[in-house]
Amino acid sequence: MQRITLVGFGLLASSIAAAVKQAKLPTVIRAVSSESTLDRAKEMGIADEFFSYDETEKWAEGSDLILLCSPILHILKTIDALSKVQLPADHSPILVSDIGSTKVEICKAGSKLPAPFCFVGSHPMAGSEKRTLEYNDPSIFENAYWFVCPPEGTDEAAYKPLLQLISFLGANSVVFPPEHHDMTMAWVSHMPQMLSSTLAASLPERLVEKNYQHYAGRAFRDMTRIAASGWNMWHDIAVTNRSETVRALREVREGIDETIAAMDSLVVVADGKPAADDSSAKLERVFKAGNDGRASLFVPGRNAAAAFSEITVPLKDVPGALLHVLQPLADAGLNIRDIELMKVRENIAGTLLLAFKTPEEARRAVQILGLMDYEVKER
Repeated sequence: MQRITLVGFGLLASSIAAAVKQAKLPTVIRAVSSESTLDRAKEMGIADEFFSYDETEKWAEGSDLILLCSPILHILKTIDALSKVQLPADHSPILVSDIGSTKVEICKAGSKLPAPFCFVGSHPMAGSEKRTLEYNDPSIFENAYWFVCPPEGTDEAAYKPLLQLISFLGANSVVFPPEHHDMTMAWVSHMPQMLSSTLAASLPERLVEKNYQHYAGRAFRDMTRIAASGWNMWHDIAVTNRSETVRALREVREGIDETIAAMDSLVVVADGKPAADDSSAKLERVFKAGNDGRASLFVPGRNAAAAFSEITVPLKDVPGALLHVLQPLADAGLNIRDIELMKVRENIAGTLLLAFKTPEEARRAVQILGLMDYEVKER
């Protein structure tokens, strides 16, 4: 691919651009975004050509791959704009894809694009609460699943450039029908977000008025972490995958009702003596089923997100590079809970992924390494 056009130059688009630039590929990166974002992309040197959103014909012509990286409703609007673009009859095929978190509505719209456009929907399971290009991370896609949703009967050759890009970024492509994607994401992503937001929004006044919520332990903090997510993105997800997300929420509600019934059936133990008619078997079944469900996420060969606070450190291509990073952190008393050397590409030193127990420890590590001229980022 000679030219990749990234429409919506936020975290993920800029991370793709940064990975291409880091590897010194001859590919031209075309950024399409707001004026302020384009100005910053120029300053950072992670794109070569710059266009506003409304210059559709200019940035479409000559593109080999157009990747739509804006919010879902804007992706749909951009597909509509592309459908009106008039390109020369002999224009080479242009592969169009997206990174939207829902697929049915986007793929339905994309399938109507005329030649020379060929649309294949996609969705990388990667990201962060951080949304802007300032937090770009060339290694953000490493080991992540990247769903690819081609129209039924599409020859793989038509979207091979997308598969090659996904492989280059270190992600694992999974070809999936769009309906299966939305059904799956409703359960493993969209419903958990709604639950997290609901849980955080349901803090009872009897706790809040006394500031007792500050005593929340790791369980509550972990379960409500994604409640900090922005509404704008989730509005688009909610309206384009409403039915499947509602179905998942209802299924979880049934599970909660079963857990409440199991709790209600417990016999109170008096004076520390176990009751003769102990009826905890129902709740025990819930816990064991939960154990099994959780364990199923970690089947060998499958990836799962870590619960730690993570940072990435681009390594310098010098002897002792690892020690140069780790020693100052050890001297500062920071305990590294997990460590991974991300995929090393040819002529690239690689990126170190470090995990810490708390966000505070991660921030201290960022400060320490930042003073040593490392371009450290929180994930």
